[in-house]
Amino acid sequence: MNKKWMIGIPVVLLLAVLGVAGYNQFLAPEAATPTPVTSQSSSPAFALLVSAEGRVQPARGAQMAFSAGGQITEVLAEVGQTVQAGQPLARLDGSAAARAALAAAELELEAAQQAYDNLLENADLARAAAEQAAAAAAIAVRDAERRVTNLGSPSKQTEIDKANSNVVLLRDRLEKAQDDFEPYADKPEDNLTRAGLQQKLAAAQQAYDDAVRLLNNLQGSADELDVAQAEADLAAARARLALAEDDLAATADGPEPDALALAEARLNAARAQVAAADEALGRQELRAPFAGTLLRLDVEVGEFVSPGLPVAAVAELAAWEVETTDLAEADAALLTVGLPATLTLDAFPGLIFEGTVVEIGLLGQDVRGQITYPVTIAFDPGDTPVRWGMTAFVDIELGE
Repeated sequence: MNKKWMIGIPVVLLLAVLGVAGYNQFLAPEAATPTPVTSQSSSPAFALLVSAEGRVQPARGAQMAFSAGGQITEVLAEVGQTVQAGQPLARLDGSAAARAALAAAELELEAAQQAYDNLLENADLARAAAEQAAAAAAIAVRDAERRVTNLGSPSKQTEIDKANSNVVLLRDRLEKAQDDFEPYADKPEDNLTRAGLQQKLAAAQQAYDDAVRLLNNLQGSADELDVAQAEADLAAARARLALAEDDLAATADGPEPDALALAEARLNAARAQVAAADEALGRQELRAPFAGTLLRLDVEVGEFVSPGLPVAAVAELAAWEVETTDLAEADAALLTVGLPATLTLDAFPGLIFEGTVVEIGLLGQDVRGQITYPVTIAFDPGDTPVRWGMTAFVDIELGE
C-alpha cells in the first residue's frame, strides 16, 4: 500500500475530532434548563389487577350422556330448540320395553290406590251403617219395653194416638226408603251405593214393624201369652242392641288393621315399582335436566353410543359467565366475591365487558405443576352473540 495514504488517514481523523469538540465548546447553542413539574400527589394512584385467561360458559349449562349403551332408535329434538325439564331428546333400542314396563307399573299403582281409597270409603260406609243399626236397635228396645209396660197396665188413649202417629210416619219413611232402593235393586251386591240403600231400607222396615206391633199391643187386651211374647221380644231387642253397639265400636278406628296394612303395603310397592321402571326408562332415554336451549345433540338413528360419553348439551342463554383456567393460587388468595372485573374476548376484539366475581373455587387443580383455582365472573354480553367455550381474558380490580 502507498505510504502516503497510510500517513494521511490518521491525520484526517484527528482533524475531525478536533473540529467537533471546537463546535460544541464555542459555536453550539446553550441547552435549555428543564422546567420542574409539580405533582398533585407524592405517590400516583393506580389500580391493582389480577389477570387470567378463561372460557365463556352459560351461568347454567349441562353436558349429557346416556347412562347405558345401545343403538339410537329415535332422535326427538334438534339443535337450537327450546326444551323442557325432563323432555326426552333421544332414545335407545331398549326404550320400548322400558316404556311398557313403566305403563304396567303405573297401572298397578292406579289399582292399588283405588283399592286403598275403597277400603277407606267402605270403612266410612260401614261406620254409618253401624250407627244406623245401633240407633234402630235402641228404638226397638224402647218399643219393646213400652209394650211390656203397656201389657201390664191399661193403655192410655194418648199413648195409642202417639203409637198410631208413629206408624204413619214410619210407613212414610219406609216407602221413601223403598223408592230410593228401587233404581239400584238390580245392581251387583258389591255395589257400595246399593248396599247402603239396602241397609237403610232394612232399618226402616224393622222400625215400621216394631211400631205396628206396639200399636197392636196398645190396642189389644193382654193375656199371659202376650206378656210372655213381649218379654221375649224385649230380651231379643236388647241382645240385638248389644251386638249393634259392638259392631259400632269395631268401626271406630277405621278399616280393619290387617286389611289396611295390606292395602298400604301394596300401594307402597306399586310406587316403588313405578320409580324403578321410570329409572330403567331413564337409562334408555336422554332427557333434558332443566328447561333451556339444546346446543348440541351428536347422535343419529342407527348409531351406537357408549355410556358416559357426552353427546348433548343444554343451557339457559339468559345469563353468561367466564370461568378462569390459569389463575394462580397466590392471586386467588387476593380475591373476594363482588370485586369488579373487565373482560375481553378473542372473538370480539375491541369490545370490553364489565363483570363481577361471583364465585371463587375451593378446590385447586394441578396444571403443569402449578396450582390454579377456578374463579367465576358474571357478565352481561348484551347483544353480542357470545358462545359457550369462547376464549376470554379477565382483569380483576383489587382496588387502589
